[in-house]
Amino acid sequence: MSLPPEYLAALFPLAVAFSAYEAETGHPAVLVGGAAAAIHTDGAFMSADFDVVAGNDTAFEHAMAAAGFVDDDKAVHGRGWYHPDHPQFAVEQVSGGYFDGRADRARCLRLTVRDGAALVLPAVEDMIADRLGQHEVAGGDMSMLHQAQALFALADGLDIDYLARRIAEESGNPGHLGLSADL
Repeated sequence: MSLPPEYLAALFPLAVAFSAYEAETGHPAVLVGGAAAAIHTDGAFMSADFDVVAGNDTAFEHAMAAAGFVDDDKAVHGRGWYHPDHPQFAVEQVSGGYFDGRADRARCLRLTVRDGAALVLPAVEDMIADRLGQHEVAGGDMSMLHQAQALFALADGLDIDYLARRIAEESGNPGHLGLSADL
């Protein structure tokens, strides 16, 4: 499986916005949710929206406008945009802190898309924990569980202690991964 060409193309203007945001604030915006799962699994699970955590709303608005994004009034979770060249993909700035301040930002991954423009993604451990927690919160959403299991299966070199802590913090069930609850 791989990410479709139109998806990859849509990541470039988003990476331009992320790079502009980081240049202005000194802190990276982070791509979370289904889009991060899509990238981590190389397209095994797709998402048509890009959820972003960025602490400075004004700076993120400026960065999005500078990268050619326009307002999208259909946003569900927060402020929204789309790029005219890629209108099928919505971008939403979600509220709250990066995993409510529980995740270690130093573990984030920087993905250079093109020409030095980069996206920042959560560590795979944080994605697994988030998807397991979302599975529980959403009343057994099997898509979230399958994403967590795929992320776990595909990951190399997981920090199991960190993963166990994050699963507990997100109220997930490590047993869904074949791990003991006593980790």
